[in-house]
Amino acid sequence: MLGALPDGEARIPAVSETTDVKVDDLVVIIETAGTSHTAYDILGVLTGREVMSLHQVTLKVAQVVSTTARTISVVTIPTPDDGWECDLASFADRAYDSTPTTLSLKTKTRRIGRLGTVEEIRQRIREHALFDEWKQAYQNAKDAQRDAKEAVMKRQADEARRQEVLLKIGDVVNRAFGFPLVSLDAREQAHLASYAEDSFLRDARNLRVHLAGLHALGRFTDDEYDLVRDQLAIAGFLPAQQ
Repeated sequence: MLGALPDGEARIPAVSETTDVKVDDLVVIIETAGTSHTAYDILGVLTGREVMSLHQVTLKVAQVVSTTARTISVVTIPTPDDGWECDLASFADRAYDSTPTTLSLKTKTRRIGRLGTVEEIRQRIREHALFDEWKQAYQNAKDAQRDAKEAVMKRQADEARRQEVLLKIGDVVNRAFGFPLVSLDAREQAHLASYAEDSFLRDARNLRVHLAGLHALGRFTDDEYDLVRDQLAIAGFLPAQQ
């Protein structure tokens, strides 16, 4: 049983004619095909909170961009259900769609309700008791996303430098060491041999001493020795040259 009808102020006004909305209004679009919600007037018997919490239906919030005598054209906007892409402090400041969707109002499996103008909705959001908490949570999430993105970019830059170095000195190092310390995979990506990655050469001090020993034995020319040390320092295998 749905119980008594909610007060008018608690309901979302239905859009039954295109004159019920204006350009830039926000609307909620509820697709009920294949669900039990098709059998009754959702907007007439449920509160706005209940409508926005419906399950099984396809529900989205959109902004009206144009109207005709029988249709409205809308673009979908992010909501809190879409995650941290929705900034409540500037709600409806952007749309997901680059091309508007045109909707007919005369259908049994779609309900459209008018939420209000953008500024009306923003004002109601700002007046909510939890607004400052929401705003801080959003900022924290965006900061975390930025930090994670920067960390990924740094890893990618480090790997790019590592690749450049290994490709540049691979032949010289392999000849000096007498075995393929640096090799290329099928994608032409350079790698240190697994036994080198797991050996004492992973320690920068051991690597530096080993290089010095090879230089003393004449395995490196002076120029090659300087090149290899400089490049390995750039890639992070050795401390920067003093």
